[in-house]
Amino acid sequence: MTIVQRIVARRQGAHPLTATLATGVLCAVAFFVLYTERAHALTIVLNAMLIVAILAIRPRNQTVRWFRFFLFFFFGIFPLWQLLAGDEIYLKLYPQDSAPVIVWYLLCIFGITLVKLVLDAKSRALVERPVNTNRTAQAGIPAYLFAALSLCALAFIYVKLGGYSRIAQLYDTRLESNGTEYDPFRGLGVIQAFANTSPLWVFVCLTVRRRRNRLLTLLAFVQLGVLGWLSAGIAGSRQGIVFVLVFALFLYHGFVQPISAAKARLFGLGVLLAGILLIPLKLGLGYSELGKLPERFAEQRDLELSMGPLSSFLFRDLSRFDVQTVAINEISKPAYRLAMGRSFVGALASIIPTAVWQDKPDTFAEEKTDIVKAVERGTLEKTTLLFGMPGEFLVNFGFAGFVLSFLIPAWLLVIVNAVANASRRWTALAAVLWPMPFLYFLFDSNVLVYYMIRWVLLFGIPIGFALRWPHAGQRHASRTPRGAP
Repeated sequence: MTIVQRIVARRQGAHPLTATLATGVLCAVAFFVLYTERAHALTIVLNAMLIVAILAIRPRNQTVRWFRFFLFFFFGIFPLWQLLAGDEIYLKLYPQDSAPVIVWYLLCIFGITLVKLVLDAKSRALVERPVNTNRTAQAGIPAYLFAALSLCALAFIYVKLGGYSRIAQLYDTRLESNGTEYDPFRGLGVIQAFANTSPLWVFVCLTVRRRRNRLLTLLAFVQLGVLGWLSAGIAGSRQGIVFVLVFALFLYHGFVQPISAAKARLFGLGVLLAGILLIPLKLGLGYSELGKLPERFAEQRDLELSMGPLSSFLFRDLSRFDVQTVAINEISKPAYRLAMGRSFVGALASIIPTAVWQDKPDTFAEEKTDIVKAVERGTLEKTTLLFGMPGEFLVNFGFAGFVLSFLIPAWLLVIVNAVANASRRWTALAAVLWPMPFLYFLFDSNVLVYYMIRWVLLFGIPIGFALRWPHAGQRHASRTPRGAP
């Protein structure tokens, strides 16, 4: 037997062993929680069925593999963990054997099954093509123009609001007001969105060049943090910093130099760490007493959680279980009237300036505030809790809407792969579209609309026309498809 054959045989034998160990661990955990009566038997069975449905999705490409990994934790781990921990984050947590919890599990099982069916039917469209290594793109005049305009948008915001100290003070006032009506950036939506793209435009201008050096490359990465903070971090937005770092990784890999898998994982861990370190920023807690973060979190948020801020991060930021079960309980009442798509109209109308349309319909905040106002612990006039798109479809079109909404992220995976396999011109567009199947489960429609405006309309599409190639390279690039990293 050759060395190659031995390696192949060893890898083939590792999969059954890994599967056996994983199954054994899961069975041991299930036995423990059942024996200690921390979990209801029906909950364990439904959760196991949901995990099996998720693992049945074949990882046909790298994006689908990451998507399945996300679903495993979003649906299979965090909801059960929250039920076992009993952590109530502003909302009532229903008993494990209650109707809303059981219905939620059943709807998710049906929805995940739909995802698998679509991905199986579109298996050919999910094939990844070889990556084109001809990196001859250069930032053209339009790229420098967009970079200048985005920096002007950022400067305009600082001039209009009174400078750095004033903006920081306004954000503190917003946190202290404990409400959503006060917004110092009101009326600056598109300008603020354009300013958020400034780190990426500057990054492109500094790195996507015919002649590059280490100093410019170092400066390009440093300014990601500086401009990311000035454009988004100062206003308490982690997204504006984390997304900028992730997209910069894609851009560097696609247009400058290939990034190995090991370096990509290291970079990903750095981005994850940055997101975690920014949690106190989002909560308005500051960094002066990190050792007392759990106590200060409990004081300011009036929450007693099993893991303090970490519970909030896992069960609020990375899960929508509790809000969706509350929604299921509410829409099940005979007197409840479904929104029938009204919130989606409000999301589209949200991008239109109030000066142009003063009486435009409200976003999904209207329906979800009505749902949680009787059970949410807080003083907000409008809730800031996110239901995720399946939750919004649930409120609009009932149980059928919740299940059928899972078709959308499945098709998004197909679209993302198609863009990634297209011309190198759309490398950046593929990068900003890549998170969409994941964010679909985390965000509401108005947040996704803003995401599309900020990253797709103001960056992903324009950059396809803002780069240029040498004539021979241009012809080659137009014929040779490539995949996103």
